[in-house]
Amino acid sequence: MNKKYLRHAVLAAAISSVSQGAMAAGFYLQETSATGLGRAFAAENTIGDNAAILARNPAGSALFNTYTISLGATYVDPEIDVDGDVTYYVGSPETGYLAFETPANAKDYATSAVIPNGYLAAPINDEWSWGLAMYTDFGLETDFPDNFPATTIANKTSLLTVNIQPSVAYDFNDQFSVGIAANIFYVDAELNTTFPDDFLIGDVVEPVLGFNPAGATLLDVKGDAWDLSWTIGGLWRISDNTRAGISYHAKYDPKIKGEVSSDLAPTPFDPFDDTPGNLTLNLPDTLELGFYHRFNNNWGVAVGYMWTNWDRFERLEAFIPSVDPEFFEDYNPLLLKEENFKSGSRFSIAGEYYHSDEWTFRFGYAYDQGAARDGLNREETEELSELVNEDLPITWRTLSIPDTDRQWLTVGGTYSLTDKLTVDGAFAYIWGDDEVIQEANFSIEELITYYDGGTTKTEAYLFSVALNYQF
Repeated sequence: MNKKYLRHAVLAAAISSVSQGAMAAGFYLQETSATGLGRAFAAENTIGDNAAILARNPAGSALFNTYTISLGATYVDPEIDVDGDVTYYVGSPETGYLAFETPANAKDYATSAVIPNGYLAAPINDEWSWGLAMYTDFGLETDFPDNFPATTIANKTSLLTVNIQPSVAYDFNDQFSVGIAANIFYVDAELNTTFPDDFLIGDVVEPVLGFNPAGATLLDVKGDAWDLSWTIGGLWRISDNTRAGISYHAKYDPKIKGEVSSDLAPTPFDPFDDTPGNLTLNLPDTLELGFYHRFNNNWGVAVGYMWTNWDRFERLEAFIPSVDPEFFEDYNPLLLKEENFKSGSRFSIAGEYYHSDEWTFRFGYAYDQGAARDGLNREETEELSELVNEDLPITWRTLSIPDTDRQWLTVGGTYSLTDKLTVDGAFAYIWGDDEVIQEANFSIEELITYYDGGTTKTEAYLFSVALNYQF
């Protein structure tokens, strides 16, 4: 396995590890509470119906004059389909290539998941309060069929993250409060990239690789990491009926360390078998603004804005320390891919109807800009097209990250079981535009895999419930 081939093998796995999240821009997760979901998370850092505000704004603990807990979970059922064709090119630039084309369709390959959360807000005195939040910032699980013709580009992966966030807040004259939090961030990743089980041209390429690669593992990676970051926020209680909030979540840079295995290797004498390796993920910082106003006893409105700094997710670089730099100097660091993500905004608006002392109803809409950049990766397009002497465009958007602009429609409600205990429920439907995806693995010049297709469905259904108790 030559150096260039290994680079693309690592790339395929690494890219998969940051693919489909819960239908938000890039792979960021919005799902921090059931009340927030009912409002499409409009002004989620501002309203503070319960302790879940702590996920968005550490100043929120100042809103509670007694110990308050919130426990909840969101079930995410994404449905993402891709239709297209894979063409295998066998040959060389000198002799020319033979092309073998086959359909490459996958249905519902983004796996469903449950996203839990828990919060505690506690007063210390009239000015000081503290809080503790546990929730998820980023996450995904994808599973292409083992016989999907493009499993050398995208196959199976899971990414779990947990944010443990202690915070403290100070309240000025019951009108303005500020808060700061430490974000203790954990990430666990497991991913696998293989050749298709029923590789269409396995017998054809056997003389090239020395064996039939059907079902062979390109890369199997397991690893985890801890990171530390921070959040700061402010709340302005303009009047009894009007409130504004601002919060900033700093970036994460977790350095994932784990083990790498492969049926292929950089040289025949140095196979990968639980070989140590690491990869840094440059995750974005966010800025959130919220505004809430209650018009009368029955109606209120919430407006929210979030900016996510995906521009810092420019490239992926891996380190494989055991590879001898004397012979493979480009491995440390090893440039995997120029991602070229773009920063984006999320706009949301919601209404609340206070039906009675027992019932509150919510509905919301959000427009969420995707992080994947439109257009072509011109450098890879030119490189591949020159190699095969054929026009083969490569998009920035990939099978593993078929990101697009998304829209949310949500409904929800709260029922007060007692003066101290409430239950929340919410539902959301999310949809995105169909997008063109053109992607290639040309790490071995004698065997090139080219995918030409796109998404035909990008939808998700979200269900969320929570219990809130004030002591």
